[in-house]
Amino acid sequence: MTVSPLAQNHPRDHSPARAVNSYNEWDPLEEVIVGRLSGGVFPTWQESMRATMPPESWRLFQEKGGQPFPQDLVDAADEELDGLARALEAEGVKVVRPAPADHAGEFATPHWRSRGGLYAAMPRDYLIVVGDTIIESPMSWRCRQFEGDAFRPLLKSYFDGGARWLQAPRPQLTDELFATGGQHDGWAVTEFEPVFDAADFMRFGRDIVVQRSHVTNAFGIRWLQRAVGSAFRVHTVEVNDPHAMHIDATLLPLAPGKLLINPERYVPNKLFDGWEIRKAPQPALPRDWPMFFCSPWVSMNMLSLDERTVVVERQEEPMIELLTDWGFRCIPVDFRHVYTFGGSFHCVTVDVRRRGGAGQYLDVG
Repeated sequence: MTVSPLAQNHPRDHSPARAVNSYNEWDPLEEVIVGRLSGGVFPTWQESMRATMPPESWRLFQEKGGQPFPQDLVDAADEELDGLARALEAEGVKVVRPAPADHAGEFATPHWRSRGGLYAAMPRDYLIVVGDTIIESPMSWRCRQFEGDAFRPLLKSYFDGGARWLQAPRPQLTDELFATGGQHDGWAVTEFEPVFDAADFMRFGRDIVVQRSHVTNAFGIRWLQRAVGSAFRVHTVEVNDPHAMHIDATLLPLAPGKLLINPERYVPNKLFDGWEIRKAPQPALPRDWPMFFCSPWVSMNMLSLDERTVVVERQEEPMIELLTDWGFRCIPVDFRHVYTFGGSFHCVTVDVRRRGGAGQYLDVG
């Protein structure tokens, strides 16, 4: 039986405030992590990156891995990140930031060596909040092995405040994990050990939607399901994206019953029966804008502050028009320089605390 998400009982949590409490992408936002780009470096190349990175970046990463990003681009992006923090604070949201870090240090394990790290700009890649639990991801890029260090002071403070804190098994990231001579069942990673980027998951109350991707394997999806327990259901959905890496530029729930989709990547799914689905407009980014990591579809990578308020890139006028027509209040923020480094508002944030509780919003049969 199909039940409209808008007709669902939407429970509110009236217990004392928790350090960590977030079940979905749209309840009223109270506290958020906003990333930092300073200290970031080009990623150290590994062959699995071919599956997801723009071809024009391959040689750049091969030659400059471990070297700092151009300072003028970093400064411009950090100014935009600071602007986002100010905009959120103006809306009454508490903003916290990762610790400053220099990601240029070389490091190694007994199996491989990396010329440096990457950055702490995209906490959504590394952290996922499920209810009162914050989870660290086992990411498959070797250069990201120690990215969590910048977030460790925050994680300790949340734990001291009563949150549950889980870290997925540290991946070995040996050659057995990576497909050789092409791809393994169509993917750049095998099932050797559990790996996933948190940004491949999207939260809908008691249901969590995930895409299999070139950085998230079925083993990792099974691990997360078992970690969150039977109170939550994890659903793997198909997408039409040969370069799949992170689901939030393919589908993005903005409010109960309202789903924004990428018209080129989204594959219809009965989970969203009863939802109002609208196609994201073509990105407004100029074709010559520098993009090291991703496509211009990062334009649909937005952050909901509540069921009626969305943070959107100031120059994405077609998107603003669509959202306004859909009944949303838009908060425009300049963010194109952040685009250059592989993400937008959803990527650079982790919603640590939203006012609300678990609910059921999807048609799970």
